[in-house]
Amino acid sequence: MKDVLVIYKSRYGATERYAKWIAEALDCEAMPVKQVKSSTLSQYRMLIFGGGLYMGRINGIAALTRRFQELKDKTLFVFTAGLTEPGDDGYYTFLYTRNFTEKMRKRIHFFAFPGAVDGQKLSRFHRFVMGAVMKERAQKDPANAGAYLSMQMDYVQPRYIEPLTEKAQGILDEWADKKRRQEEIRRQARESEERSESPAGEKA
Repeated sequence: MKDVLVIYKSRYGATERYAKWIAEALDCEAMPVKQVKSSTLSQYRMLIFGGGLYMGRINGIAALTRRFQELKDKTLFVFTAGLTEPGDDGYYTFLYTRNFTEKMRKRIHFFAFPGAVDGQKLSRFHRFVMGAVMKERAQKDPANAGAYLSMQMDYVQPRYIEPLTEKAQGILDEWADKKRRQEEIRRQARESEERSESPAGEKA
């Protein structure tokens, strides 16, 4: 069984950038969710899912939640990219309760990263929704009103993935150490068995 796979659904590109940085940091593959089948998921011990954040909903998260029972033995990470500040506890609580059941929340390592918006690439609906949000932000932050009203912002940076990759790498290192210990135990058992099978009086 392979160790880790990064899966993502990215509408405008921010989530895809994060997914590929995470895959590079963990030396694994990043794959769009539309290419992923249940048989693919079964091959990995750790799954890292990423989706953009839209009105508090994680884009594509149903691909994971509807298979949650199938993935009960997997180590699961979820990250999202959005323009809402991820720093306060109320924000995390809102996202957890909106996107996951209590049972899921106990098993998922969740991370929220700053995202990006390009008004020229938005769908008509998203442009309408974001327009209202950006007007409100422009009123609260006049110094950056131009960026808000033009909907041209990009806060995506590689450094934001570090808490996730450090956590994931720590788990992978634990698995590797456990595997080495098991291999050492098996090696010692083989050597002990070989010695016990040697003819009496024969020197090694």
